[in-house]
Amino acid sequence: MKATGIVRRIDELGRVVVPKELRTQLRIDEGDAIEIFTESNGGIVLKKFSALWGLRKEAEGYVEALEQSTDCHALITDKDQVIACSEAIDTMEGRSISNALKQVAVDRKSITVHRDQLETESYLEWPRTYELRSMVIAPIISPTGDLLGTVVLASAERDLSDFELKVAETAASFLSKQVGID
Repeated sequence: MKATGIVRRIDELGRVVVPKELRTQLRIDEGDAIEIFTESNGGIVLKKFSALWGLRKEAEGYVEALEQSTDCHALITDKDQVIACSEAIDTMEGRSISNALKQVAVDRKSITVHRDQLETESYLEWPRTYELRSMVIAPIISPTGDLLGTVVLASAERDLSDFELKVAETAASFLSKQVGID
């Protein structure tokens, strides 16, 4: 465990403030869920919670099915990083999402992005050999209304259409129902 040198007191309600510098560094935003663990030596560990991490195996299978049915590369992200992706772009797993992709998710609207828009806005850091032509992004919203992540379909060969957008939205809806959190 890394020492930060920051000390905080617990208030009368049992709360402790996580310093802004740490929240910024760890990409913890207002409203994010935090898991609390105890260590055998008496330590307490706080970890940003991602409901989709528990579905990584299912997400990997779903990405394969999306790729086969749409002939597109597929990715599933949580609010911070890629958690599952097509085999052809497997180097993207674990990569951070951009602020632009996060904003699409926060806006809670599915979008289609074409080459001209991709030249001005980077949604993900793609492999150097991947010439992205078009992509669709669908936010994953839990049944309780919490933002969980995104489903992304991408193509280097063609412009994507409403069909791929609907497939991504269907995948996002399916994943949201698998999470099962309150």
